[in-house]
Amino acid sequence: MSADMPTVDERRRAATEQAAAWLVALRMGRLSARERDEFVNWLRESPLHIAEMLTVSRVDQALEAFDRWNGIPAAEQVTDNVVSLTSERPRLQPRRKPFMWVSRAIAAGLALVVLATGSWLALRETGTVVRTQLAEQRQLALTDGSIVHIAPLTEMRIRFTRDRRSIELRRGQALFDVSPDPRRPFVVDAGTALVHAVGTSFDVDRAEEVVRVTVIKGRVEVAHGAGPSGAALPKGSTAGESVLLSANESVVVRPRARMSSVLEVNGAAQADWAKGTLVFEDETVAEVVRRFNPHNVAQIKILDPRLAERRISGTFKAADPESFVAFIRATSEDLAHERPVILLDPSTSLIP
Repeated sequence: MSADMPTVDERRRAATEQAAAWLVALRMGRLSARERDEFVNWLRESPLHIAEMLTVSRVDQALEAFDRWNGIPAAEQVTDNVVSLTSERPRLQPRRKPFMWVSRAIAAGLALVVLATGSWLALRETGTVVRTQLAEQRQLALTDGSIVHIAPLTEMRIRFTRDRRSIELRRGQALFDVSPDPRRPFVVDAGTALVHAVGTSFDVDRAEEVVRVTVIKGRVEVAHGAGPSGAALPKGSTAGESVLLSANESVVVRPRARMSSVLEVNGAAQADWAKGTLVFEDETVAEVVRRFNPHNVAQIKILDPRLAERRISGTFKAADPESFVAFIRATSEDLAHERPVILLDPSTSLIP
């Protein structure tokens, strides 16, 4: 991840400050229709926003219910800048009605979020399933402050408990920026690979039966998990095999096979897909096409099997498959024949 990206603590602090500002605005009771829409859109951006909104409203409610304000000495400012304590304080009038109005406004905003999204990602991601479509990329802020960048054609199940933060990556690719919490490890189950982390950034790419784990910063443990069907691997398999990865290291995990050796990679470059850039280093054209196609409606098709095995390196815009096809055509004269070796098909028939 880039050095200028906000940290987990900075994102949570910003969400808290924004929630407090919305609470004040709601208390004033003068929100326009446009501002109410902005409030709902802010809630929809992240379950972290919802969680912080409910937190600050609970604190506000607790302060409303506190009936011992008169027992707290008040500070009185005098002209010589000396602060003295007074023994009496005017009794504060209860503000129950305004709070009830604010509670109803928050509840209404949350209800609109539920109706608009069709799913509930608020306080706990308990069994929440997230899916992205062809050419759809999402960023999801979890309630613990972690951030997940979700690639197109990805499906995952999110479940948080008191002692574990679990992600089941059923298919696709995701980049995780994990909020540190030693009491609740962050575990990604990608079928053949189990990734354990506490506070780090790493990428998991699940393609059919092959899982690639790349660490951008920090350290993670990768263990051989269940097979692609979710069933336990047979006796004598590589189940239980594990490796510790550090920043700029990657490993490939396959079912019923030993893990690959640890590879040295440019972790930040590998994570650039979340910014719309695909970086390849000595990859087959078939692998490049596999990674390109989910990001685009127009699908790249390889028409020459020899070309599929050719290895290339390069950097391309994920949303610009035309430039990649043009590059391959310009550098594939030795494969030229009556029909093109590669083409760009506007149909989506290859997408499951």
